[in-house]
Amino acid sequence: MSPWRTNGTEEQIRHQVKQQLRKRMRAVRGALPISACETRSSEIAKRVVALTSFKAAKTVLAFASIRREVRTHAIMRAAWTAGKQVALPRVVERELHLHLVVAETELTEGSFGVPEPLEDAPRISPETTDFALVPALAVDPRGYRIGYGGGYYDRLLPQLTNACSCAVAFDFQLIVEVPELPIDVPVDIVVTDERVIEAT
Repeated sequence: MSPWRTNGTEEQIRHQVKQQLRKRMRAVRGALPISACETRSSEIAKRVVALTSFKAAKTVLAFASIRREVRTHAIMRAAWTAGKQVALPRVVERELHLHLVVAETELTEGSFGVPEPLEDAPRISPETTDFALVPALAVDPRGYRIGYGGGYYDRLLPQLTNACSCAVAFDFQLIVEVPELPIDVPVDIVVTDERVIEAT
């Protein structure tokens, strides 16, 4: 942790830079053709399912993709085929509750337009998760990411005490350094359509 992080002015500057990066990356990713999104997502899925930590996992936390996010269904399908449990998050106030799903599970549109399980879907505790997919608008080689600004995953990640956390993003979303804040929590692995990075 850098010593300047106790400096409120520096943190404010970093917060502003994150907001600018968030806006810019939304626009860049939004311009990605659907065909390229599908092709690159397929490459990411191949890399994720080949990970030792994914293969060893019994319970995988995924997320339902929206807009031009990395498509996660192929990863979920691979998990089901391998006999793993798959969970999806549901937004409840300021937290993410994790619910088990199968291919036939009905999803509903959540608070931010993200498909999520119904409240009566079987719920699991975060510590029972072995592998967690995490969305990102931008991410750096240290595992720090820029999400959508709600802080949901930064609050969830410390609860995933037994899980390998894996941010998935297109390679153009990989940046040199995310201007992290004290509340930010890095992931363990970053997977893009071109590389796998163990966060340092």
